Amino acid sequence: MKTGTDKYGMVGYGIMAAGAVSASLVGQLPGNASALGPVAGVSYRVASRIANTLRAGHAVRLPDELEGVRLILFYSPEEHLAALLAALENAGIQWSGKSLIFCDCDAGDAVVSRFRVAGASVASLRRCGVPGYLAVQGSAPALTWAIRLARELKSKPLEISEDRATLFDAARTMGTAAVTPFLDGLGRMLRQCGLRDIDAARLAAGLVSGAAADYAHSGKQSWPWHIQEPETHALLRQLESMEDPLKSLFRQMLLLGFDSFDRHPEVAAAIRAAFPPD
Repeated sequence: MKTGTDKYGMVGYGIMAAGAVSASLVGQLPGNASALGPVAGVSYRVASRIANTLRAGHAVRLPDELEGVRLILFYSPEEHLAALLAALENAGIQWSGKSLIFCDCDAGDAVVSRFRVAGASVASLRRCGVPGYLAVQGSAPALTWAIRLARELKSKPLEISEDRATLFDAARTMGTAAVTPFLDGLGRMLRQCGLRDIDAARLAAGLVSGAAADYAHSGKQSWPWHIQEPETHALLRQLESMEDPLKSLFRQMLLLGFDSFDRHPEVAAAIRAAFPPD
């Protein structure tokens, strides 16, 4: 069983996994062929399938056989997560001195706490929605390995405070799933102006992506009204032309800018007076 390091500097490691591992971060590690040792799953058949798919490592019949490595990577889709975690927790593994990294999955605070109580160092490695970046969190030495794995995957590791993991998830949701209905509403407004569906969708996406690119370059100073005051009457006319729920959303977005950037309070006051909250 491998215990040294390969040409990538990776320690010999094992996998506890289920599902489409080849599409996960675990399956994309460039050092798999030379560094991967035991591969475990909920059954020997599953472990064999994973090892064959990765063309690396060797299937083991029981998770107990992960005892021989210091680093264990765990991956599972949601539907297999509970069963796979139970199998790993019940395995005959002495966790003291071992690092456990959850890849592309969320085991939950309670599970992480139990592995830590057993002596393991625990970290996580996951996608964050932007190519070239991976979110890492946890405690050393597992965190150190997670950072190294991110770099092996040609990505910049973003270290997230463990007590802010849920807030990070909320930020990801706000920047992804929560944006889609807004984009759809923006596209609908443009279609109402006479644009074809495809042109409306492309313009909506282009406007938002352009603002995002400006923000990535200049931060809050990319806000058009960071210094120059907007035309109050123009904004009031724009609000008047709209219908709910987008009208209420637009009002809140405008006020969020004026309030959070502490700019143009008289414009914010005019909007609040003309369009009081429901």
